[in-house]
Amino acid sequence: MQNIILDGFPEEYEGYLIRTDFRIGMQISEALNDVDLAEPEKLMTALRLLYGNGIPSDPELAESGLRWFMSGGAPDEEHISDGTPTFGDPTFGEPTFDFEQDNRLVYSAFRARFGIDLVRERLHWFAFLAMLGDLGGCSLSDIIGIRGTDLSKLGDEQRSEYAKLQARYRIKPQISEADRARIAEFEELIGG
Repeated sequence: MQNIILDGFPEEYEGYLIRTDFRIGMQISEALNDVDLAEPEKLMTALRLLYGNGIPSDPELAESGLRWFMSGGAPDEEHISDGTPTFGDPTFGEPTFDFEQDNRLVYSAFRARFGIDLVRERLHWFAFLAMLGDLGGCSLSDIIGIRGTDLSKLGDEQRSEYAKLQARYRIKPQISEADRARIAEFEELIGG
């Protein structure tokens, strides 16, 4: 693993220039989770975002670089399978974080905690992830905690309260354009 304090933030992967702004990482995450894109389209969109026009010709190298980038430079064995930064283990339960849904909370937390205006600042993806992981005591971390709470480990009264909070703050599932069209047709048929 690279020591960012001593070595600085990387601008390339295995000799290939990468686009390092945190907005690129967010766009890649959104592309990888886009229900309107087929799996090959998700990957190609993510690779184009990361490498620009200089995508490595070796698919394994290109994908390894994508996993490395999205994980903030973690060694390959530590990469999260879908390349999406998450809080907690993404293999269990519902997701606890979503860049699209939580963008205002992220903005507010960075502004309050670090004095950084994410609309105006340029920030390396790795720095952004390090800071994102260090957020605590804010609405974003509170909501992530609510989403990740295991209701089975709570008493009846707390379980009821947390179930309501989880329903309120849950990550809303993405609906594809095709499904939206079918829903609209169905609603038209039933008159509502």
